[in-house]
Amino acid sequence: MPSGRNDRDSRVVCDMALRQKPELDQVFMTDSKILERIILLSGIRKGETVLEIGAGSGNLTKLLAKKAGKVIAIEKDVSLKEALSAVLAPSRNVRLVWGDALEVLSEGRLRFDRIVINPPYSISEPLVKALFRQKFRAAVLTLPWRFVERLSANPEEPAYSKLSLFSQAFFRIETVLTVPMSAWSPRPPADGAVVRLTPRPRPGARERLAMELALQEDKKLKNALREALVRISKSTKRKARAGLEEAGIPGKTLDRKISEIPTAEFLAALERAGALLG
Repeated sequence: MPSGRNDRDSRVVCDMALRQKPELDQVFMTDSKILERIILLSGIRKGETVLEIGAGSGNLTKLLAKKAGKVIAIEKDVSLKEALSAVLAPSRNVRLVWGDALEVLSEGRLRFDRIVINPPYSISEPLVKALFRQKFRAAVLTLPWRFVERLSANPEEPAYSKLSLFSQAFFRIETVLTVPMSAWSPRPPADGAVVRLTPRPRPGARERLAMELALQEDKKLKNALREALVRISKSTKRKARAGLEEAGIPGKTLDRKISEIPTAEFLAALERAGALLG
């Protein structure tokens, strides 16, 4: 019986499946048609560098390597190191980075043109927030359907939140494909959707205000607003402070961290602060 590369690859993939770790929210996309559709939707151009988070079994990574000039694939699970390295050995334009993707991104050392990822559903929100600080042409992400509804919700919809506001300030958000649970192994608890995030080239003053506040969620609103107004309007701290006093934002709101302020209360404060920008 012949024994070639395909046999070895099958054994490697099977071995990787046996090592999957539920505690890492680890699932592998196995639907080849959806993988190919994701590649098509990503719009990768010749010579571009693509970032992937959660290389897993390497199914998506191999397809990316055929299109991109270079692929940077981040994987947290070091137990996959030997098997994944073997799967990707023929793809000489792939660089594997081992570590927590959120930590790696926070270091700001990677340079890439596009992002194409099927991340663990559990990191959807921190991952999108991490992308606020990254520079790229476009990102294609597979995310839980309900989370996508939050990202793209309008202010009139119940799902609208500060995350919706911040994400839409940074990106144009398009839902381009639905992904059933059956596309994964093992199946995740919910259907997903592929979204395309395109950075806004010329955000207006109020969008810039929301963007500034999104990057300062751990600060009190009064401090974050003052710094944002100084950067956007190029005024002095003294003028920014005086403007905030005139804006009539309640003191109890100003003294709370942005992350702790309820959406409706935050939107009211943002409206008043935005009026200072004209």
